[in-house]
Formats: sequence, structure tokens, C-alpha cells
Amino acid sequence: MAQRHHHHHPESSTVTARRPELSQHFLRDRRLARALVGGMRLPRGSLVLEVGPGRGIITEALADAGFRVIAVEKDVRLFRSLRARFIGRTNVECHHADFLSFRAPARPHAVVSSVPYGITSAVVRRVLESAATDALLIVQREAAWKFAGHPSETLFSLLHKPWYQITIARTLRRSDFAPPPSVESALLRVHRRARPLVAPAEAADYRAFVRDCFGAPTMRAALGGRFTWRQIARLSRDLRFSRDARPSRLTFPQWLALFRFFEHICHEHRRARWPDTGM
Repeated sequence: MAQRHHHHHPESSTVTARRPELSQHFLRDRRLARALVGGMRLPRGSLVLEVGPGRGIITEALADAGFRVIAVEKDVRLFRSLRARFIGRTNVECHHADFLSFRAPARPHAVVSSVPYGITSAVVRRVLESAATDALLIVQREAAWKFAGHPSETLFSLLHKPWYQITIARTLRRSDFAPPPSVESALLRVHRRARPLVAPAEAADYRAFVRDCFGAPTMRAALGGRFTWRQIARLSRDLRFSRDARPSRLTFPQWLALFRFFEHICHEHRRARWPDTGM
């Protein structure tokens, strides 16, 4: 019960006490940490940026697995404890910094984090904008569903899936953490596609198409201003969706096929307006 009195006096806490205002919940089981790290399927020696390592249980598993670890910890007391613990490990470097303003490596790397729930969206967006090729993020279960588009696609998932595979690797129990959080958690896996499904030149068009269509109440309304009724009927038949379905009911492959058809139509219109003169 004494921990509650630290809410307004975090500096009076012990070195490894959690910061309630940072919504920190630490993994407690070394075997689970090793299992999570083992599931990363990255070559030994890969560069891994760990965000908010806390007490270092995942840091230890990463170091033992032979990764080069850059650990970024915002809490100065946890940072000091972490630095002292890994001072003899040549493959671990610790930084006292806020990840959201920390300069991430410009070369390909992986990101691992038990993300403080209050900054989940900011961390995920920063990872997707960085040079990271892989990420393993422990986040609140509902947030994982949103990012992965599970059980149905979200605007976020659709806007990122042409460039990333985003999946839920496993769910975690509250008892896996100390202290146990009041919400359920899940392990979100993010992998940058070696070959994007939408070309860079089409990226802006794809995002605009999805944003505009996703806000409509039905697919009939979403596609009405872009295609003829005959084209919509054919698309709904060929791609197997109801014209009365909400946009979130369509899968990512269905959205990708709709965009491909939209681009084809636009291309045909451009050719009709400016026919090839053979020059």
C-alpha cells in the first residue's frame, strides 16, 4: 500500500520503483522475456533499440541472445540502475533520454519495448517513421487490435499495411507484469515489407483513397463518387463484399484490389484525355 504515497513524490522512491505517472508495468518472468526475444527471428549481432527497459529483464535477454542493444530509459533512477547492471556488457549501451526525442539509428534496426500505455500511439508512429525494419511491442490489447486491424480493419491498419506486416504475436496475462496492469496486454509484431505492395509514386493516392472511402457509412456510399453503379456491382461481386457493408468490414486485400482498380480507371481516363502520340 505504501507505493500509493509516491504518486506526488517520485524522487523519494527506491531505485527500481515504478513511476505511476509513466504507466510502467515491468515483465517479471525471465523465461517469458527469453521466449519473446527468441521469437524475433533476427540474426545474432542485429542492432536492437529498446525503449523503456525499466529493470532490464528484456535487456538481459537481448544481450544474452547476442544482439547489440541500445537501451533508452527516461527515468533517471532506473537508468542509473540499468547502467550499473550492464556496465560490463560490451554489447549494451544505456542512454538516459526520452525515446520520443531520441535520435534513433539511421541504419536498419529492430525496436523492442514494453511500451508505457500513455504514449503507445506516439511510440508506434515514431517506429513506423524510423529506419526500423522490425518491432516487437508490448501494448494494451485494444491498441494492438487497432494497429493490427483485428478483428476488423481500422483506418490506421489500412494506411500502413502496404508497407508493413502488422500482427498480434500473442496475448499476455496481467500476472506477467509487476505490478499487474488494470488492462489486458498483447505483443504487437511489426515487420517492414521488403517489397511494398503500393509503389512510392502511388502512396499519396492510396492514402487519400482509403481516407476518403473509410469515413463513409457504407461501401455503396464510399465508392459512389468514384465508380459507375455497374462497376460497383462488379467489384462487390468479384471481391465478395456487400455494397451495404461498413468500410471496416472489408479486408486489407479487398481494399488493395479496390485501389488497384481505381488507379486503373484513373490511368485510362488520363490516356483518353492525353492519348499517346508516339513521340
